[in-house]
Amino acid sequence: MSTPTALATAPNRAHTSFTLSWGMVTIPCSVYTGTEETRVTRKEFVKDGDSLVEVGRSPIRKDTGNVIDNCEVGRYAQADNGEWVLLTDEEIAQCTSPRGLAELVSFVPVKNTGQYLAENQAQVRPRREKGKVNPAADRAFALLTTVMAKQKVVALVKIAMRGPARYALLAADGTFTLIRTADAVRQACDPAGSYAFSKDELTLATALVEAVGIDTPVLTDDTAPVVQEFVNAKSSGKPAPTIQAPPENIDIMAALQASIDAAKASKGKVA
Repeated sequence: MSTPTALATAPNRAHTSFTLSWGMVTIPCSVYTGTEETRVTRKEFVKDGDSLVEVGRSPIRKDTGNVIDNCEVGRYAQADNGEWVLLTDEEIAQCTSPRGLAELVSFVPVKNTGQYLAENQAQVRPRREKGKVNPAADRAFALLTTVMAKQKVVALVKIAMRGPARYALLAADGTFTLIRTADAVRQACDPAGSYAFSKDELTLATALVEAVGIDTPVLTDDTAPVVQEFVNAKSSGKPAPTIQAPPENIDIMAALQASIDAAKASKGKVA
């Protein structure tokens, strides 16, 4: 049995929809949020005597600082000649791709999906009309995902939702990952190319990697409970838990050895 990586409950309300175009087959689909917020939520307030009043968000004029109504705000794009022109979502769809259409461009081997930079994740299912499944759409979607699973591929789709068309990867389980195009990803640097390391440094560094462990763990948010505990303690007037920042290391060999010893000791306590 595979290790579970999705621990949040399944969503039950779609936030948008599109029609998937697979050759001459069209499949109405709904999109659900694929992630759940685990961080402690903060809101902005202003103190009014002993009371707190929640602060809202309003657009302001940058030249005067005056608050203006949202309905007065337009979205403009700059032309090559420097002029700013109004550009609506409808105009973007008119010159690129119809809104709500997802064109299946290609199939990508599952093993190659790591070559794309994920931007956001959602979930796709056949669209329901008044809570009822469209049998034809449901069967077509099931056929597509069944073949994808057998071929070990994901579908690369070009989709226009709000704004310009974007690319996404649709997996056989319905996972829908919006991805960034290559020209939107900055080239990585190679800091290791600037240094020469001794044999002892490489040996200790390798030993530290092994001591920490090589694994693919199921990750859960262990920060949110700590922050909530801090908030609860602060609210009740109790001493709030704090954590000390690690000291800066100058002697890398000594720091590596100390790290190895600490990692081994930590594993011994867990065991």
